Amino acid sequence: MKSDGSCVCDQCPGEDEHVQNEVHALLICQDHRVCELRKHFFFLFTPFFEDFSAAQPFLLQQVNNQLVHDFLSQQNTRLFLFLSELMDLFVAGRDQSAADQPNNLAEGHPPL
Repeated sequence: MKSDGSCVCDQCPGEDEHVQNEVHALLICQDHRVCELRKHFFFLFTPFFEDFSAAQPFLLQQVNNQLVHDFLSQQNTRLFLFLSELMDLFVAGRDQSAADQPNNLAEGHPPL
């Protein structure tokens, strides 16, 4: 989300404006760092999204809520690692240094 509070994705390259929501972050955002992360976790996507490939690690269209629910409900512990790393990218925005700061979340404590 842009600093002015708009819901336009601040990660996507180019002039196209995309609404930055959960589905966009998970599947549609075309930021090179997000795409590289999806490539790394390619095995999480292939059972659910036929259009997903290493050559195009993003979807071009919205998907239905049930498919997103099924993806997020899969029984793969690596899904949590993917989601954590994805959140780091979006929380930090274009400034990755904020995502690299240590926190106590893994220990169950809020950031200091």
